[in-house]
Amino acid sequence: MQAIRNDFEASKFVAYVEGEVAGSLRYQIRNGQMWLLEMDVDRRRKGRDLAGQLMQEALGEACQRRLAVLPLCNEARSHILAHPRFLRLVPSERRQRLAKYAPNVRKRARGRAGTVQRGATARIATVPHSREDGKAA
Repeated sequence: MQAIRNDFEASKFVAYVEGEVAGSLRYQIRNGQMWLLEMDVDRRRKGRDLAGQLMQEALGEACQRRLAVLPLCNEARSHILAHPRFLRLVPSERRQRLAKYAPNVRKRARGRAGTVQRGATARIATVPHSREDGKAA
């Protein structure tokens, strides 16, 4: 059995499989926007599409709360580009920048298919942390 929960205090969506943490999507909410920062999924659970389920949960939450979405990690950008109905959540000035990632996202997806990666967990992306004045670094 698996479940996705929003851990509000930790600002992340957490995927559980058979009672164990199997993945998470870290986010930050600022000025009416949900910044999707970092995806972390246990490679042993890869066939369950946990990354996709975490993204669906996050994007559904953003829709419900009427938040714009800034996909700052590769997995978030890939998911939104693969599901264009979510593009409306991305602010219009950011959509053009997002479109520039489309060719790179496809190349990376093809490149990963034939490679073997070490370690039980894959860290997909990171983002610059915010400065003290609240702006992104």
